[in-house]
Amino acid sequence: MTMKQPLIRKSYYEDFIGETDSRHPIRIVGDLFVEEQLKEMYDLSPIRFAQGEIYFHHRDYEAAIFKWEQIQGELQQWARKNIADAYYEMNQLSIAEEIYTSIDTECETLTSEVALQLFSLYLEESKFDSAHQVIKDAVSFNPDYPNVTEIARTFYEEQDDYDHALDLAVNESIRTASTGWFEVLHRYVEERYILHVTPDYFEQVLQTLYAVSQEDFEKLVVSLWNHYRNQALYMDWIRTVNGVFLRVDLEQADQWKEVPYLFEETYCSLIEGRYFIKELQDLVPDLLANWLRTTRKAESLFASAAVLAWTELYPSSIPEAVVSDAGSFIFYSENNVDGLDYCLDLFESIISWTKRNGLEVDYKSIWWVDKVTDVKTNHLLVAGSEGVGKSSFINSVLDEDRLGDVVCPVVVSDADVLDIRKVSKLESRSLVDLSELEDTGGMSRQLDRNEPFVELNLPCDFLAKTNCSFIDTPGFNGKGEVSNYLPVADGLLFMLDANEPFTDKERDILVEMKDRYKELPIHFILNKMDVYRNEVEAVQMLEDTQGRVNEYFPSAKVFPYSSLYSVREQLQELTEFVQSGFNTITPHSKQERALKMLFFIRKTLTALLEKRVEMENYLVDSIKWNEDMLVRLNGFIHNFTDLEKEKAEAIVQSYRKIKESLKVELTKDIPMLLRECSNVITEDSDFRQIHVVLNDKMNEKIHQHLQAKVLPVFASEMAEWIDYSNEELEQGQTYLEEMAETFNDLYEETRMRLHCDFKVLDDWRRDVNRMTTRIQIDEENIMLRFKPTQFILKSAGKLFGAISQNKSLLQNNYKKYIESETYEDVTASIINKFFLQFDLFEKSLEIDINVFFKEPFVKLQDLVAETETEIAQHQEQLDEMRANPEAYYDPLTLFELRARQYELMARAHEDSHTASI
Repeated sequence: MTMKQPLIRKSYYEDFIGETDSRHPIRIVGDLFVEEQLKEMYDLSPIRFAQGEIYFHHRDYEAAIFKWEQIQGELQQWARKNIADAYYEMNQLSIAEEIYTSIDTECETLTSEVALQLFSLYLEESKFDSAHQVIKDAVSFNPDYPNVTEIARTFYEEQDDYDHALDLAVNESIRTASTGWFEVLHRYVEERYILHVTPDYFEQVLQTLYAVSQEDFEKLVVSLWNHYRNQALYMDWIRTVNGVFLRVDLEQADQWKEVPYLFEETYCSLIEGRYFIKELQDLVPDLLANWLRTTRKAESLFASAAVLAWTELYPSSIPEAVVSDAGSFIFYSENNVDGLDYCLDLFESIISWTKRNGLEVDYKSIWWVDKVTDVKTNHLLVAGSEGVGKSSFINSVLDEDRLGDVVCPVVVSDADVLDIRKVSKLESRSLVDLSELEDTGGMSRQLDRNEPFVELNLPCDFLAKTNCSFIDTPGFNGKGEVSNYLPVADGLLFMLDANEPFTDKERDILVEMKDRYKELPIHFILNKMDVYRNEVEAVQMLEDTQGRVNEYFPSAKVFPYSSLYSVREQLQELTEFVQSGFNTITPHSKQERALKMLFFIRKTLTALLEKRVEMENYLVDSIKWNEDMLVRLNGFIHNFTDLEKEKAEAIVQSYRKIKESLKVELTKDIPMLLRECSNVITEDSDFRQIHVVLNDKMNEKIHQHLQAKVLPVFASEMAEWIDYSNEELEQGQTYLEEMAETFNDLYEETRMRLHCDFKVLDDWRRDVNRMTTRIQIDEENIMLRFKPTQFILKSAGKLFGAISQNKSLLQNNYKKYIESETYEDVTASIINKFFLQFDLFEKSLEIDINVFFKEPFVKLQDLVAETETEIAQHQEQLDEMRANPEAYYDPLTLFELRARQYELMARAHEDSHTASI
């Protein structure tokens, strides 16, 4: 049914024109028609259908018929129905009837609409039998179609066909009724003998009682209402009483004493915020319909506005007949509502709700609401294109050069003492001088709805005499730059440049503003009149400008002005100009100010709705973004781990290569050095101690070799190794910094700082320097070992030392032994002792490299943990938010409903007042 509403209302064309296109609908669909024709495969039926609707709404029925006659496809039968509607509107009823009856469709909605149109046609022709048959068929075919049963019931009542009326309204009727038993029932209710009885028990009884006595019926309804109020079954009672009133045969002449007020009281309590909308959707529409039906026209303002407001919120939830009555009654009712108090109460309710829910209302809106409640002051919006001298004009009126190059809007009001404040979304902050807000960069003043504005209070005779305040906006290039202030302005004072007054661009912008705010008075200041030295030329320019302005704004006046002329003489005339030009508005009317307050109420509600969407979107995006970041971080950590292993392996391998190379050299050099010690043996040697001498000499020679030759080479190579290691670690640091910068760019803040511990290199330098500066190893037992040959030589030395001996032979044997020995064990032992500390150093390298990268690794792990925590927290918030969205949205929806109710009441009062004038 909902999908067919545009076809029913003939608003199918709205799908084509959109909400932002300001052109006439005919022009829009015409352009679409041309564009469609340019396609290789085109279908013009939808556009023709839309064109027909627009012509129909503009009462050009023949053009509409022409368009609809060319429709093919699924819209064809709807087009035929619309053609019949057009003939109906032209009072060609026979043709309309012929077309209606010829429509053959499987669409239930179309069938019902055709039936309803035929029914209305037969009534107009007084063909009551045909009307009876067609409405009966319509009810039989689709009784759930909106208003079919209501139309049928009304028709039966008008035809005195109460059999069908009762059959339609009541599934089962009570054939006999006794007033005595109704009195007994009423007494039972009053004496509370119905504590455990459900409300639906009384449904049929109430229907029968209404047919017998409305007075007794109302008494029983009131008693039941009072009984069920504040009880668990109260909502069931509302549902039951709604059903009863929808089914009984209400007459407009019925006089209800208490029932309308019970409906009103119940409705107000339901929309206070204690209930979710899902609990109200099946109750409030019927309640509003019954409230309106039981209320006298003169007192139906609140009820009518409530019906219309709810219908806007939930279209088709209330029967069209009731909505139509509301739209009619609202203009004939008395306005007994204090609009300003009503809107203030609503605004305060919103603020209280936001505080309870940890939210904030834009302080700028709070500030403006406070200003709007000052009904003694007119707020004049001063606007104009850039360079028209608006600031100079205001400064001359204020008799002070105050505005300067302020880059935000300024609200100037009369006050006893100077007070300058910057009003932002969050607060009102005192300023010493407006120079704090001047545009030092020379940029033109631009208006941003999110930026603050300035409240400038100062003594000013002109503002005091005219009871005005100025809303000074920056020079603009389009309507959007001042539109934020138009809804609260009591008038628009538009500045023109006498050098080029009322340009086409200015005209177009102002015309569009006037279309949106029809009641807004607009007058003009023709500034810079000093450019005309000749009075005749000046008068001619003023008359020409006034004439061109009045072509589009007949009531507008143009005031010539120049800040270079005597301001005192001009101010008196300007005062009279403002007083006379803007006295058509009613600034003292609370009704007017209440309507302006509604602008801020709606703005606040929109902001709160957007904030909820922003909160949910933020959580969704945050979770998704953090999950993506978590993947990236874990990937980074994995790569980081590989990097650490790679650097450790490269540095250790480089170190080991140096060490192993040196071992190879020592393995070759040590035996040679030891063999060279054979020259110590001479014939004069004491062979009894020669092995000791040799042992000392060999150790000395090895030690000197290690100290003088090996260590310097080793130190040099280790220095190169340190440089190499430094380069490798620097590369690692660079990689981490680049990755940190990449992540910080993603975070849009410096959340990641990855600094490695380069003290490790200092420790290595210190250790290497210590190990390569001086050799410290124990003497090696080279010639004192208990090898067989050594033992024999030692023994021989003792033996020959006691007797005469052949020293030459002994010398040769010793030398031969020394020079032929392999010294494998000795060499291995010396190398092991020499490299002991270097081996220990090697074992610590991986640990040191781990220390070097430890801090970045810990920070990354912490960031992963923080990200996981943030994901979990935001997911919890999101789940909670989604689990109970009604707790947030429903109060805002009901606030909007209340705002719309008052707006409808105020607008209706304005329209009825205007009509009476």
